[in-house]
Amino acid sequence: MSSAATAPEVGPGPGTGAEPWRAALRTWQAQDGRAWIFVAKTFIAALLALWIAFRIGLGSPRTAMLTVFIVAQPQTGLVLAKGFYRAAGTLVGSAMALLLLALFAQQRELFLGALALWIGLCTAGATRTRNFRAYGYVLAGYTACLIGLPAAQHPELSFAIAVTRVSEVLLGIFCAGVVSDLLLPQTLGSGLIATVRDGHQAFARFVVESLHGRLDAGAIEQAHDRFLAQVIAFEAQRDAAFFESPEARLRSGRLRLMNADFMAATTGIHLLHQARLRLLTRQQTAVLAALQPLYAALAEAVQPAGEALPARAADTPPLLARLAAYRAALPARAAAARAQLATPGEQLDADTVCELLQRFAGELHDYTDSYRSLATPGGQPPRPAPAYVPHGDRLGAALAGLRAVAVLLAVSVFWIASAWPSGIGAVSIACIVCCLFAALPAPVAAAKGLSIGFAAGLIASFCCGLLVLPQLDGFGLLAAGMAPFVMIGVRLLATPRHAGIGAGYCLMFGSTIGLDNLTRYDPALLLNEGFAALLGALVATLAFALIVPAGSRRLRRHLTGSLHQQLRMACFAPTAGLRHRFENSTRDLLGQLLAGADRGTGEDRALLARAMAVLEAGRAVIELREVAGSGGLPIGTRAGLNAAVRVIARLFDTPDALRRQQALAALARIDTRLLPSAPEVIVDAGDDVAADIGEQAALRRARAALHLLRSLLGDDGSHAALSSPDAGTDPEPLPQVPPDAA
Repeated sequence: MSSAATAPEVGPGPGTGAEPWRAALRTWQAQDGRAWIFVAKTFIAALLALWIAFRIGLGSPRTAMLTVFIVAQPQTGLVLAKGFYRAAGTLVGSAMALLLLALFAQQRELFLGALALWIGLCTAGATRTRNFRAYGYVLAGYTACLIGLPAAQHPELSFAIAVTRVSEVLLGIFCAGVVSDLLLPQTLGSGLIATVRDGHQAFARFVVESLHGRLDAGAIEQAHDRFLAQVIAFEAQRDAAFFESPEARLRSGRLRLMNADFMAATTGIHLLHQARLRLLTRQQTAVLAALQPLYAALAEAVQPAGEALPARAADTPPLLARLAAYRAALPARAAAARAQLATPGEQLDADTVCELLQRFAGELHDYTDSYRSLATPGGQPPRPAPAYVPHGDRLGAALAGLRAVAVLLAVSVFWIASAWPSGIGAVSIACIVCCLFAALPAPVAAAKGLSIGFAAGLIASFCCGLLVLPQLDGFGLLAAGMAPFVMIGVRLLATPRHAGIGAGYCLMFGSTIGLDNLTRYDPALLLNEGFAALLGALVATLAFALIVPAGSRRLRRHLTGSLHQQLRMACFAPTAGLRHRFENSTRDLLGQLLAGADRGTGEDRALLARAMAVLEAGRAVIELREVAGSGGLPIGTRAGLNAAVRVIARLFDTPDALRRQQALAALARIDTRLLPSAPEVIVDAGDDVAADIGEQAALRRARAALHLLRSLLGDDGSHAALSSPDAGTDPEPLPQVPPDAA
């Protein structure tokens, strides 16, 4: 009886022995399981491409297998996106190779010069674009090299070589895409929706904490750093998910709109935080006390006491209604807060913050509305989605292109002078490395990892191709003999820390294993090809280290100066869509700078402070330009606003103490002209200026922007962040300028 009673306690029941196994299986699947699924899928796709290439008699089946290794990605959307741009780049590069051969087949020097120029142009283009579009530029460049160099030795076979190369690449892309989509697919769409949901909740929580003043400066800096990375990574995922499914394509525009609204909202909350911080610095306790209920009311609208934040896009209508009600009630609350203040300077401070609150509430409403629209992908989007506009640095692109040209010509000269039979391989690999790594923040480290992978892949290719495969017969045994060697490389590729080594391993193994229709087991040929690839990678690595290194002080100063030059865009670029272009390109440039920043020395914090100051100043300048260009203001008032923009532009060009003082004085005079009781405005506008509600709203926007600029320039820390790195900082700090100084 006792044994019967205790039997269930020791038996493998569902609540005892089986449950730990299930938990362990789920843990393994969430961690190493995904990596091994990726390894298995990549190996199956590579074998499928290799088998089809053998069956249809392609000249180099290993190229199809190598293409699978190159386009392999964990998620289906990434595989399809990379495959699409690889196919497009291969077709363009093949066409260019045939054109150059038709023009310069009999002049080797002219052919190499034209080929180097083409590769330089493609490398420069790759550095000015983002995501897999840059990969398309890279493929267009080095495909011309891979086809053109062998075909230059046999011009009569150039078209056949190009067609064979394109066929092998397209076969590899097809097999990788089919296997990734059909066999245990891991889609980007589901992860993207989860990212959107978590991102909206996290930002709303940050807004509530920030409005209540519960976050210190370090937490706010970390949050904005995280928001920046989120914007860039989200755009890359959205772009790749477009290829995944019709549903992803339906949501693509809404996702892009939501990302743009998110950028605007993050800048808006930063402006509110900075306004409060400057009031605290100037000890404006009366203003802070009058405005605190408005901050608290907005926090209450985002998350009422005792309620949870919306968990899904379909749960956001109550939040949208509360934000709309807050915006409608804010003018009356702002008037009540203004009435508590005695001096014109305090009232102007309150008016500026109220304008920022109204604007941020609208930006948060737009962000939430675009998030809500994801729940109905077939409906009408809230607004047209602006395009994502990355920052393309012209000087950096030109230097990357010149580096690629120099490397290709140098290795080509060595190949021709030495008459090395495998010199084509050295030229091709040097070209590939220069193109692939040109846009990376640390190309030398990436090239070193690739070289290590090349060495390991050469050893694996030697062992597999000369010791294992000659003993086997039939495709099944060939697959079994290759399996351990291939899986090692793909497993390295699946580990972010060793992805560069894995890429080099797979590239070397796939290109030197010698799996052709007429397979030759030739140790000398294998070593020649392997050493040629190593030489090409080492020359490219040396070029990255010696020819304008990516981390050099001069190049970093140039990029930081480019961040400063974003202010000229705010001052002079066409106003149509300028707000989004400015936000977009500034954040993209900051992402490039932070990718190579030394976080140990605090360089990342200095760059983030500079970028946020640029966003703050640029937003105010764009606001002035939009008000001046609206057409509803008198000519004299619009001329004054345009004069303010010119004053700010001159200060941004040469940010010294004298120009700073002149700019503050000029902004104060222009602000005085915008007062409703000022004679200048009455003469310009006539007797109905007070009755024109639209004009009064425009004047309030203009005065808030002017006051924001004066506060920004009057703060030593913010002005130092805005100063050009080449101009230095002010010789001595300027005393704080009261907002009501005229």
